[in-house]
Amino acid sequence: MNKKTLAVIMSFALAVMTCGNVFASPSANTSSELKQAQDNKRQLEAKVGNLNEQINSVIEKIEANKKDMNSIANNIKNTQAKLEDAKNNSLTQNKLFKERIRAMYINGTDGYLAIMLSSKDLSDFLSRVDTITRVIKFDNSIIAKLKKNELTIENEKKTLNAENNRLQSLRASNETVLAKLNNDIKQQKQLLSNATKKEQQLLAEQNSEIEQASHSTVAMAGSQSLSRGSIGSAPASSSRVITMQATAYCDNGYTASGMQTRREPGGYSTIAVDPTVIPLGSKVYVEGYGYAIAADIGGAINGGRIDLFVPSQAEAQSWGRRSVNVYILS
Repeated sequence: MNKKTLAVIMSFALAVMTCGNVFASPSANTSSELKQAQDNKRQLEAKVGNLNEQINSVIEKIEANKKDMNSIANNIKNTQAKLEDAKNNSLTQNKLFKERIRAMYINGTDGYLAIMLSSKDLSDFLSRVDTITRVIKFDNSIIAKLKKNELTIENEKKTLNAENNRLQSLRASNETVLAKLNNDIKQQKQLLSNATKKEQQLLAEQNSEIEQASHSTVAMAGSQSLSRGSIGSAPASSSRVITMQATAYCDNGYTASGMQTRREPGGYSTIAVDPTVIPLGSKVYVEGYGYAIAADIGGAINGGRIDLFVPSQAEAQSWGRRSVNVYILS
């Protein structure tokens, strides 16, 4: 083999190797864009994780706030009952005073002064003065105790009302924070979804380049790119339908949103939700239960779980646990 032929062969081999390396590796632009998309995705995932932690913390505060509000409401009810008892005791004591005066009048005595003036002698006078002094002192002591008891209960009631107002304000504040966090995480999840789509699109393009370099057919490359890069999503304006696990509860009282639990077959009943899945205040339709409003939360109610309020334990046990479709109303 002469030198000229050898040189041609070596040049041809070098050209083949160079072309092979070019086609076997993705373009620099695609690799750089993919790395940027993946970095962006990781940052968004971290933000979503942080927001989830904040939301869980606020949900715990709302749950604690709900328990405190129910406790305060019960204490206010008991205090009101004690106040009414104290006032009734005062009325009873006043009635006794009036009956005593009436008895004096019937017996021909105008009052304590007349009793003292009707004394037989000095010893009788002093005895009557001592007796009347004891009676008056006893009466005044009873009246003072009754008034003091009424005042103490009134102050206790004012303190409970003030605490209830504070908890109402805290509930409203927590709901505002939760609503903002839900809005923030919704935006971040949308950005994350877009970043995921971008990453998959770039991965598809990269795979397509590698497959083309490996002499795959154009049709197969296009098909694989489509299967890896397309992600379907429902229109944002349409109502959602979620299949969830539903249980029932009958604990009557305040909900996390501040309203009383209620069951209204002809209106909107109360249900407990995970506010990261169904935001508080959402109106829904639950199969087998009816229309409802997401007004409460619960420690065990998370993810694909909902809890439906019913008036009695028997109805809660009858409902049990079942899979239902939940329609999020627009």
